[in-house]
Amino acid sequence: MKYLLYNKINDFQIDRLLRDAHFQMSEAHYHPYYELYYLLSGQCRMFVGHTIYYVFPGDFILLPPKVLHKTLYETHRPAERFTVCFTPEYVKEYRQDCGSAAWEHIFSRTKLTVPSTRQEEFLSLLSRIQKESACADPYSSIQKKVYLYELFTLLGRCQNLKQEPQMLDHAEAAIQTAARYIYEHYQDNLTLENAAEAAHMSPTYFSRKFKESTGFGFKEYLNHIRLEEAAHLLSTTNASVTEIAGICGFSDGNYFGDAFKKVFHVSPLQYRKSGRQET
Repeated sequence: MKYLLYNKINDFQIDRLLRDAHFQMSEAHYHPYYELYYLLSGQCRMFVGHTIYYVFPGDFILLPPKVLHKTLYETHRPAERFTVCFTPEYVKEYRQDCGSAAWEHIFSRTKLTVPSTRQEEFLSLLSRIQKESACADPYSSIQKKVYLYELFTLLGRCQNLKQEPQMLDHAEAAIQTAARYIYEHYQDNLTLENAAEAAHMSPTYFSRKFKESTGFGFKEYLNHIRLEEAAHLLSTTNASVTEIAGICGFSDGNYFGDAFKKVFHVSPLQYRKSGRQET
């Protein structure tokens, strides 16, 4: 199991990229900054947190920091997308001016479909942000933020629009139910058989379908949920590493330490120390 945790950006980054057909992320990842994903052409499926999203041209996927996600490109033609990434510090003034409730409203729905009548407006704005990012005159950094803040405002207002409910087939809906079950029962002695039962599938079929639908193996996903909670407890409590391992469902302290270090690249104690230094 491996996740990209530290692919940091300085403050802001915008990227327009054409993905080949059937491209898949080699690794699931999450990061300490925000990401806005906008699909221009093609189709993909994204597993975010514990939810499956089908993404079509004109759709945004809005990702706050530290949300696990993986993208699967499925069609026989390339898919083109914009990604806009920025740190919380970079948009501090906007967040303060609009208030926490309005800022959180922008991310209130992970998937946001832009009305066809407004897609050209969003594309033009993203293109202007990209153009200013490539410019190096004294005004570009200010103008880039002006356009970015306009993008936030448009996204927040679009969140008020009615969205069509997403339709998953029966098997995918069952997998999504199982993913939520794993998310809610990670502290238990959870087995593949337990999760398969929640999805009303045989363990063998469930294991294959879970990987196909989410991009994760069952154990890989379960360990991620447990390690994410362990990292949170290390940063916010004084519980011992052994106690935290038990709370998060790890029966073997050594295995917990090895798994934690493999993902976060430091031991649990080093993570706790570095987190408190940053605070």
